[in-house]
Amino acid sequence: MGETWFQSFREGYNPEAASIFRECDARCDENGELDYFTVSSSQMGDRLELLGIDINATAAAFRHGCMETPEEYRPDGFDFHSWLEDGKESVRRLGWCDFGADADWIDSSVDIRYIIRAVIEMHEADVPVVWNLADVVGRGFVSPDPRLCELELEKKRGANVATFPVIVLTEGSTDASFLSSALSLIYPHLVDFLKFMDFGVGAEGGASALARSVKSFAASGVANRVIAIFDNDTAASDVLVAMNATLPNTFRVLRYPDIDLGRKYPTIGPTGHGVSDVNGKAGALELYFGEDVLKDPAGELTPVQWTGYVKRQNAYQGELLDKSRLQKSFRRKLDGAIARGSTQPEEDWSGITAILDSIRHAFRDYPA
Repeated sequence: MGETWFQSFREGYNPEAASIFRECDARCDENGELDYFTVSSSQMGDRLELLGIDINATAAAFRHGCMETPEEYRPDGFDFHSWLEDGKESVRRLGWCDFGADADWIDSSVDIRYIIRAVIEMHEADVPVVWNLADVVGRGFVSPDPRLCELELEKKRGANVATFPVIVLTEGSTDASFLSSALSLIYPHLVDFLKFMDFGVGAEGGASALARSVKSFAASGVANRVIAIFDNDTAASDVLVAMNATLPNTFRVLRYPDIDLGRKYPTIGPTGHGVSDVNGKAGALELYFGEDVLKDPAGELTPVQWTGYVKRQNAYQGELLDKSRLQKSFRRKLDGAIARGSTQPEEDWSGITAILDSIRHAFRDYPA
């Protein structure tokens, strides 16, 4: 229904809006000059959530903006959630949002990104979010370069190193490579907003190395938001128990999520073959490659081999057999999907998607 759109006016644009669009969102005229930016509201919602701009943070931003508004312009008894419901009703009736009376203070007192997040919430369906710059570009106040947002970010980075991307740390370079490539396939609109750190071939991997990296990043005072995501296995549990580090609130420590496939998975141990819940004990990245990759030519799932016993966790560490074969198979699946530009119905991407969802929701409750 309709679309969510806003425009810059007078002699420029709001630089905060430039932080949530990219060149790939630009639409140009027949001369290749910038006309407007557009992205779907669901994709914009994902981007804003990574920035910590969820609906709770938005409510707080509106309340703060209202309190900061001079008294003569401030509405009496403003309630964000009531205002939001009125907006939803306006969208249902009119197809667009009527902010209502006494709302002029919003434009000057609330960051445009929070306003967009609120308007997205008013729409039940996925709609375009359009930033119209045709007027200021046409009058020569703004460059027609479709890289406007990237150029604006370069200026802001000089003054504020907290600008995106969010840094993602994993247990190894293979994880970083696979997840980065999968992101470009599953959530391409987030590629410029997440940076998977690859420390290179030969760099130490594993849970202990990742824990040290997290502490080093925290100690360095890096202003970027940082996500450290560990394997979902016994070794990671042991390291996380011993980690005992106080981290800035710009850091998130995650583990690969439990998945249904792992709840009844074939295993090999000292007592022979069995079926076990391997979530939390053998959840390295390969377990998330999908059933189509994990099944051998005979159609059987590649089993988990129980290895060393971790006394502090009172549990065995598990590892999938034939990991090299699984990685090569997944790389073929991934490269094929990227080349096609889409996945196939018979392919299982549920595990990888679950990991990426954990990452993109990491800052859902980030304070406003």
